[in-house]
Amino acid sequence: MKTLAILRVPALLALALIVNSAGAQQAATALQSYDVELVIFRTVATNATTEQWSAENGGAKQDVVVADEDAPSAAVAPVTASTETFPDLAQGKFKLTAVEESLRRSRNYQVLGHFGWTQPGFPRTEAHYMSITPQVLQGSGLTGQVAVSRGRYLHLTLDLALESPSEPGQRYVLRQTRRMRSNERHYIDHPKFGVIALITQTGQATN
Repeated sequence: MKTLAILRVPALLALALIVNSAGAQQAATALQSYDVELVIFRTVATNATTEQWSAENGGAKQDVVVADEDAPSAAVAPVTASTETFPDLAQGKFKLTAVEESLRRSRNYQVLGHFGWTQPGFPRTEAHYMSITPQVLQGSGLTGQVAVSRGRYLHLTLDLALESPSEPGQRYVLRQTRRMRSNERHYIDHPKFGVIALITQTGQATN
């Protein structure tokens, strides 16, 4: 009887590992999937006025991180973070095309890029960052990273830097975490450049 009890222990451990692995896999595949769409533009006129691109306007200051009231300090975007690549959002799914066209018609702004991707809604403490590189926005002078995560709300975290083409050596930084809702357009402001963002829930991510 003792020998039989000893032999059962490895079998029980193996069963526990299988159950835990299945639970972790189920949790990973249960993440909601989101389409993320951004229009990033530069302000070229000194007398440009703040546009009402959405019902909620941000007031990000240069080189200042603005945190949410429900965000622990560790959840705010670091200056550098590991990044990854997500599937591109097809242009046929873009919902900010009219906004981009309006910006291009204006003499006050220069569109730096209009792009999007699809990703899971990772927990805030496990946010994955999408890299904005010169290859993504060629010739724009814009670099940085963006993360979308979920807590009680959706959160868009921006850590962007723009090299000024008219002021050599001058670098403008926008770092902000914005609380958002699905299908709600947001305008994140900066004296030198801005971001119009839209996050749309699409379904379940397989991760």
